[in-house]
Amino acid sequence: MSLENGAVSVEEGYAYWTGLPGHIRFDIGKFRQQFGELNRWHLHALPETEYPAALRAYLGDDGLAGTGISLYRAFGGLGTHELTAQVTRSASDALFGGGGRPTYLLHLLNFWQLTRSAYMQIGVTGLYGTNPDSSLRTRVGGLDFRMTWRPPARALYREWTLRAELYALRKEYGGAGATHLGWYAGTTYKLGQRWIAGARYDYVEDPLSTLITRQITPSLTLWESEWVELRAQYTWAKSAGRAATGQLALQAVWAIGPHKHETY
Repeated sequence: MSLENGAVSVEEGYAYWTGLPGHIRFDIGKFRQQFGELNRWHLHALPETEYPAALRAYLGDDGLAGTGISLYRAFGGLGTHELTAQVTRSASDALFGGGGRPTYLLHLLNFWQLTRSAYMQIGVTGLYGTNPDSSLRTRVGGLDFRMTWRPPARALYREWTLRAELYALRKEYGGAGATHLGWYAGTTYKLGQRWIAGARYDYVEDPLSTLITRQITPSLTLWESEWVELRAQYTWAKSAGRAATGQLALQAVWAIGPHKHETY
């Protein structure tokens, strides 16, 4: 549930069943969709105060969510692999023009345990939807990468993560359209039990104006307690033909109880 501008809305509400034939998990309801890695996370669980610029530009300010069904299956062989297929009625007017038609998403995640202290994962995502009323066809592709080093004996005090995602958006009207690219690369390093330093670089081509924007965002996070997280971050942004801007943000997060989409 969320409360914004005096209105209450459901961020996620779904039921799921595990242990179905074929070792399939089945979800039905409203959920954040499995596009890459960070889109699935709720805002409070992100390593920065907001989603990456390309994710917001292509999937919406709040990311991609929809009401529908999801099928999930994990399997082995040269690592661990997870396949997710989703059919939803997306709430994204920017992507699909508010047509209310079914949208289709497929995500494959590949996971490898490199050593006792390190693992790597690489994923690929495809999203497709239409709006016959405006002859709109939307395709979004994505690649996601993550590597994490966490020594078991020092896991409370040391952890380093490198992650990146690439997005490709193509919207066609009457069979014609352009492809826009955006990506980010970010890293976080645990300085101690309570302090985390991070930095992220963003690149995005605006799908409407084709304007290219670059951002650099360093951040410092303090876990004041198990339930309270404090963060300071600075964002430097530069768009082609415009003056650079800077923004300082301070964030406080209170979270009590289990949260499925925390970092892991």
